[in-house]
Formats: sequence, structure tokens, C-alpha cells
Amino acid sequence: MSNEAVVDKARRRKALLAWGSLAAAAALITTAAFTDAAHLNLGTNGIGGADSTYNIQVGATDAQGEFVAGQWQEADDPAGVPIAIDGAQAVFPGSDPISVTIPVRNDSPVYDSSLTLTLSQLPDDAANGVVTDANYLSSLRFDVSMPATSLGATPVAQTDLTFAEVSALVLNDLAADEESTVTIAIRLLSQTESGAAFPDNDLSGKGAFLQATFDGESV
Repeated sequence: MSNEAVVDKARRRKALLAWGSLAAAAALITTAAFTDAAHLNLGTNGIGGADSTYNIQVGATDAQGEFVAGQWQEADDPAGVPIAIDGAQAVFPGSDPISVTIPVRNDSPVYDSSLTLTLSQLPDDAANGVVTDANYLSSLRFDVSMPATSLGATPVAQTDLTFAEVSALVLNDLAADEESTVTIAIRLLSQTESGAAFPDNDLSGKGAFLQATFDGESV
């Protein structure tokens, strides 16, 4: 073997030994490093859970449709819950408005809520006397009011709205667990206001069957 080959072999051996020393040193550093960990449970009571319920309620009613003080109901069946309105069967053109004040509350322990009101027409059911006359419906006017709330400093006062205008009508927001009321007043246009559109007695014996729906959304 030539001297050059001997020298080259010696160099390679030294290089391998050097690499092995570095690898051993790196392994020693890795295994000797300090270790630590921090464990955090997200949310003091988890995420979601029993306290994260969201619910809008209205005042509970008895068999006559009268509100029962201090009691609440879901009224979430699309069929609706009958609400008594004094004088509902005695409305005539130009008579004093009839009205009902509906208790509402945000039955959520944590979520604030928006609140809107929509009037809709119940399906006609002639067999049970449920028929809405189009002319009568167009002659109705509605006032909607709601006092200020903790999230809405200005009372709601909408007046002389048509049936179509009471659609997703924005009311005051409700804070979590907050209660309030919404008053709906209803009147039938006088003959003077209706003009020639509906002659005398044209609306006699007619009526409208309506449903009020409160919608909320967590905010």
C-alpha cells in the first residue's frame, strides 16, 4: 500500500471518530435537557354545557288566555297559544284601539338576546270559522311599544303600522335573565280614513285571525 493510501485511510478514520464524538455529544445534550409542561383546562366549567342554554319565553296563560303573573311558557308550537284581548269582538271602524301587553323574557343565564316581532295570518279554516278577510286585514293598524331595557336605552314606539309592516320589527335587546313587556294596540280604520275603498258596512261580519311571533338571537 502506498504512503498516500495509508494517509487517506488515516484521515477517513479520524473523520469517522470525530463524527461519532459529535453524535454522542448531541445525544447527551438531548437526553440531559430540562423538561416542563403546562396543562390548561379550557373554560372554568368547560365549553358549552348546562349554563349555555338560550331561550325566549312569554307570559304563561290560563284556559281563558289571560296572563298568569310570575309564570312563563315556551309557546314554541307553531300552532300558537291563544291570548285574550279585551274588546276583540267589538271592534268597528273608528272605535278605540284594543290592546294587549305581553310579558317577555330572555331565559338565558349567560346570553344577551335580540328580539323582533312579526305578525302572520293564520291559515283559513272555514269549518271552524277561521277566515281572514283581505279588506278587513288591510284596514287594521297596529301600534307596537316596548319600554327601555338594560341594552336598549330608547323605548320602542312604532305607530299606525300596516299588517305587512309588522314583519321582523326590531325591539329592544334583552340582557341575560332580563324581563320586559311588549304592547300591541290594534284599531280598524274609520270610514273617513278608508274613503271610498270600503263603503259603509262593507267590513261588517268580517275579521282577521293573526299570530304574533317573537324571535330572538343570541348576541
